[in-house]
Amino acid sequence: MKIWLMDILACPDPDCRSSLQLEIFKSHTDEVEGEQQEEIDEGLITCPKCGRWYPVIDGIACMLPDNLRVEGKQHDEEARFLERWKSRIPKEILTDGKPFGLVEASTM
Repeated sequence: MKIWLMDILACPDPDCRSSLQLEIFKSHTDEVEGEQQEEIDEGLITCPKCGRWYPVIDGIACMLPDNLRVEGKQHDEEARFLERWKSRIPKEILTDGKPFGLVEASTM
């Protein structure tokens, strides 16, 4: 994911649409037209207004609606993301994250 995308992204929840925050867990640098640009491989996008979180997995910001994240393959991938980075993810997301947290993911 290109870091400049954070300038144009907003919370996808229709009742929120707030600005988002990004914590980068893993990145690399690519040369584009002679300039070094940071590419985000793994990270956490959070909405300070509504408390939702969105992972960046393999360079892709996973910003699907809640109903597409709470079960199935997407849920499993995001639960693995939470487990992999739990030492760097805020406790409130792990316990009470929207649409789910790590505790909820492990009991499903």
